[in-house]
Amino acid sequence: MTGQRMTSRTTWLWSCGGLTLAAAMFVTCGPAPIPGSTSDIGGAAGSGRGGSGGPITLATSTSKSTGTDSSVGTSTQVCKQSNNNLTKQNADVLLVLDKTGSMTSAMDSGSQCSDGDADAGTCQQRWSTMVSGVNAVLGGAATTAGSVNWGLELFNSDGNCGVAATPDVAIAAGSAATVQSTIAGVTPGGATPTRQAIINATAYLQTLTDNNGKYILLATDGEPNCLNTGKGGKGGGGQGTTDLTGTAGVINTAYTSDGIKTYVIGVGPDVANLNQLAFAGGTNTYYPALSPQDLDAALSAIVGAVASCTFSLGGTPPDPTNVLIEFNGDSSLRPPQDTSHTNGWDYTTPADTSIQLYGSWCDNVTNGTYSSYEIRMGCPGIPVQ
Repeated sequence: MTGQRMTSRTTWLWSCGGLTLAAAMFVTCGPAPIPGSTSDIGGAAGSGRGGSGGPITLATSTSKSTGTDSSVGTSTQVCKQSNNNLTKQNADVLLVLDKTGSMTSAMDSGSQCSDGDADAGTCQQRWSTMVSGVNAVLGGAATTAGSVNWGLELFNSDGNCGVAATPDVAIAAGSAATVQSTIAGVTPGGATPTRQAIINATAYLQTLTDNNGKYILLATDGEPNCLNTGKGGKGGGGQGTTDLTGTAGVINTAYTSDGIKTYVIGVGPDVANLNQLAFAGGTNTYYPALSPQDLDAALSAIVGAVASCTFSLGGTPPDPTNVLIEFNGDSSLRPPQDTSHTNGWDYTTPADTSIQLYGSWCDNVTNGTYSSYEIRMGCPGIPVQ
């Protein structure tokens, strides 16, 4: 009798990863479902895979049961079984924008470049090019569809090493026009207190109570300064002292402690050190921009990724190392987990509660090549198939 029970349970656990599932369904190993219940994945299998591929809503039907083997007198808790859909996660993006004096230089050199020259096409000024690129992405489909809510923090705030305690524009639906009008009135000048800007940005994002993903988009043309000695990064002093290490530290804290990723766009030719900041923020490499075209491509790639290729799991998988993603019901279309964020998928937060797709996998989601999505979550020690 005991042998029969254990055989039945083991067969279910090993076969659950290989069932034919409806599009965008989560499955974790568990006991055989009750026919007719919301967790009856046998019934769901007959519905096919013809999902729409677009944003779909997370269901909340779950079951968890405990079986008792009377022959040995022990109680064994089995894994949770879910029958849920995949949720595209909207994004709150705080643009942390460098408005320091060097932003009046040319995109491809250190030469000064007036706004008038940029408009005439004889010189591409960093600031005016940045304004143009930001305006384009703020008017894009992700913003108008409500997938991305924008906010703005400018640094510095006083022509020196100060940073305002609150954003210049708070994150909200429909805030894009306010961001545009705010940066239109800015005259660049002063130092680069990047570390204090990140500290303030993180503190602000922590106050938001919605369920959207939280991101910092840092756009800068150079190395952080305003090392926090004396008045340092809080106003006055320290302008000539590099603060790259301190800035990377607060970016890494935002990511590891709060799940806030930082994307970095480096404007101009002297920003190779910004890879350190991107790596600390969980995005691995910065986006270089030596031309208006580079800048537009970088902004579009970042916004496309957070708006179209980030998905909530609704919780932490039973075994975060035992997750399988499949597209279009095709076992050959299974992206690998890729911690280099080049071409695959990876968790977006240390808590493993959401994932992001990268490279061709993200491209094929956004362009509609993949019309259905399935994620399978296995129990510890029981591989998904």
